[in-house]
Amino acid sequence: MLQVLVPTDFSNNSYNALFYVAKLLKDEKCLIHLIHVCEPDQDSKQEEVKEASDAELEAMEHRLILDIGTNHKRTLVKTSLCSNMSKGVAAYAKDFGIDLMVIGNKGIEEKSNILFGNNAMQLVREVDQIPILIVPHEIDFKPVEKIAFASSYVHPISDANIETLHFFSKTVDAAIIPMSIEEGREAPGKQGNKAVFFDGISKNRSKEVVLPIFQDKVKTILEFVELWNIGILSMVYYPHHFFLEFIGNGMVKELNTKLRVPFLILPKG
Repeated sequence: MLQVLVPTDFSNNSYNALFYVAKLLKDEKCLIHLIHVCEPDQDSKQEEVKEASDAELEAMEHRLILDIGTNHKRTLVKTSLCSNMSKGVAAYAKDFGIDLMVIGNKGIEEKSNILFGNNAMQLVREVDQIPILIVPHEIDFKPVEKIAFASSYVHPISDANIETLHFFSKTVDAAIIPMSIEEGREAPGKQGNKAVFFDGISKNRSKEVVLPIFQDKVKTILEFVELWNIGILSMVYYPHHFFLEFIGNGMVKELNTKLRVPFLILPKG
């Protein structure tokens, strides 16, 4: 059974992540772990904070049932954790063998201290062994027809990441569109890495798209996503190689704040 982790801070954007993944995986047998990390302040008792957290989790589950109904393929478990946010989520993901984490991204107008705004990148860095799907603030759910995978192919794409792309492609019946940006240089091993990857996704692959850089790479990708009606954008996150990669720490962080479609971040493998 697919194990999905959805951390929540009870904001609208974190509920939207739960709603989105429940709709996305409606035909998949899955166990959704809905967790809230509660950190008592100096004036609060841990027991009281946990009771309030448990009550909010119950309300969130009832809201989901009211919005999309029950689904016998979906099981939801609720947990309140009293720990550091990122380390608590990372430990939970490891202990329960989580296959996918889903995070809601804040809107620009929300307060900066909302848990899963730009701080989503903190979780991406901490939970670095599983795919993470970041869902933009209050987007409407719509069927996904195209999944774009962007890479420079400087590093090989792992079998696990190919399998993840296949899973999403099969689940939503979408084509995988390989996308890259023409940089005018040929990195060692690039063509070999690309060939192996293309062979791995051959059953679901659409024609490769190679784009020139019109102004900057982030803007080029954003325009591509909009013009090609991309439903999910996916990349591999290489936190220690950003100076070598066209996809790096800064680019992933900037795209995370500007994308209006779900962003599937794959571990480096």
